[in-house]
Amino acid sequence: MASSGTHKQLKRVNALVERAAREPSTASVRREAFQELIELAHSSQPSLKSYAAGHIHVFFNDFPDLEEDAINAVYDLCEDQDSKVRMEGYHAVTKVSSVQHKWVKRNADVLVQLLQSDEPEEVAVVKAALLEHLDMDPPITLGVLCDQIVPPGENPDDDERQTRERLRSLVLSFLATDAMSAIQKYTDPPGSEAEHILVAQLILAISRLNTDDVDVIVKDILLRLPCSRDSFRGDELLQVILNKVATLLQTRSNDPAQLKVALHYLSVAQMTTVDFHATPAIKLLQFYISSLTRKLVLQKFPPEDRIQLISWIVDALFTSERESATHAQIAQLRRQVIDASSILLEVLFDSKLYKDDLWRSVKRILHTIKTRKELENWTLPPYLIASMSKFLQVLSGVQTQEDASEVQGLIRLLAGEQPSSSKVPIQEASPIVKNGIPPEWPAHLPPRPVTSPPPMPTKLDLPLWPAPIRDNASRHHHVASAPTSPKRTGSAPEDVPQPKRVKMNPGGQDIPTPSLLSRIAAAGDASSSGQSDRSGKRRKKRPGKDLSSPEPDRHPSTGYSIKGAASAQRNGNVLLNRMGREDSG
Repeated sequence: MASSGTHKQLKRVNALVERAAREPSTASVRREAFQELIELAHSSQPSLKSYAAGHIHVFFNDFPDLEEDAINAVYDLCEDQDSKVRMEGYHAVTKVSSVQHKWVKRNADVLVQLLQSDEPEEVAVVKAALLEHLDMDPPITLGVLCDQIVPPGENPDDDERQTRERLRSLVLSFLATDAMSAIQKYTDPPGSEAEHILVAQLILAISRLNTDDVDVIVKDILLRLPCSRDSFRGDELLQVILNKVATLLQTRSNDPAQLKVALHYLSVAQMTTVDFHATPAIKLLQFYISSLTRKLVLQKFPPEDRIQLISWIVDALFTSERESATHAQIAQLRRQVIDASSILLEVLFDSKLYKDDLWRSVKRILHTIKTRKELENWTLPPYLIASMSKFLQVLSGVQTQEDASEVQGLIRLLAGEQPSSSKVPIQEASPIVKNGIPPEWPAHLPPRPVTSPPPMPTKLDLPLWPAPIRDNASRHHHVASAPTSPKRTGSAPEDVPQPKRVKMNPGGQDIPTPSLLSRIAAAGDASSSGQSDRSGKRRKKRPGKDLSSPEPDRHPSTGYSIKGAASAQRNGNVLLNRMGREDSG
């Protein structure tokens, strides 16, 4: 009976709608049909509700005063208990938006909320409805979708927060999968309003979201846009990510969870710049240099993460060198990386994880050092050579891979050409020979190696009287009294006298050398006349032990003596005095 009544009612309403559709928009019959449909939306019969959902849009634009009642009736259909009626309501929302674009934003917002449905069939209808709204007005629809992604400024209660987080995940998934083709279509060529709204909102959302959501936004949405190859706002995206990393690194805590999050965000930044080239890598490299080249910071991370970080630093440098940056800017950044390379190599060595990733990083660091050395004629500091050379200890006893073998050659090349300052040999200066006699080797230097046997003394060279043994005091007094003898080479025996030098007076005249008999006589006269013991001791000095130096800039073979110098100062030129006495005698 109810089914028969419903059928009659449906037949009557259908006839009214068909007649009203043929009438002008201002006809009363159209208004009557529109009101009848609004009432059917609240009927208890699913068939009548479904009919209303499919025809409300026909008269929606004719009567603005009834629009609000009509749209509320459609929304009620979307929440009906019957699944078929709900899906008819989803279609009705799309039809209303198609005839009246001012409702696109509001209807799209309703459809976004409906993504939370537990029925897969209904979700598919909702997604299709959203895609149709995206076709109708891309900027408005994308803006509505992004509104559900950006967290609110206020702090919601737990229930609202959970609802928003679930809805955000659904919206991101919709954008990254179902809607991506449409998004790519409406953001190509770059520079459209839809692109601006989408990119700006998503970058804003990144600063407030967790790692999972950031991954979807960057990897699955932003980097797949056509604008990511040209006019993409990659610098803004990179800066937002680096700000999150900087906040995590500024904490003094070594919390592994926080460090893991920071590493994750750095991986996103690395992918954005080095892998996808969405923005120049120079900005990322500058961040690495300022924040991640300190040993204390790197040591916060686990060993395997340290290797990964250093690998990213080197990759960012190589990418920056290939990009269109100025030569001066790249050179400056290269110097900064090389200045920190000793720390990077030390951290890699201390990790003890000698695998392919480590050898690859070491090899690229060494190539960077080699490049600076060749381009700038740069000299490697000893501490850097020491850091490099540590790896030779590992490489010498291990079956190495290709990268490791290259590392071994680079280290030997760079370290071999730059000896350590503590082991630099002092180049020996060639002795200056005067009058065929080499200078005496200074006492404060190690003995000169003997290259040839010393000459054997002849009878004429040997002393004619025995050399008495004298104490230290007599040797000091002897400095100014004994005849001056030329210097000996470092290889000559100490007891063998050297050829005597011809003495000259201040006027350039030769001074006659006293004969042996005259000197013996002079010595006897001085002894018998009661001269001081000190003078006698001075005359008894043999020429082979003369410590005076005819050239004041030479070093005495036995060192300097304060007593000997004082004696020389008091006596003046003793040789001239003695000769004067001998002449007068």
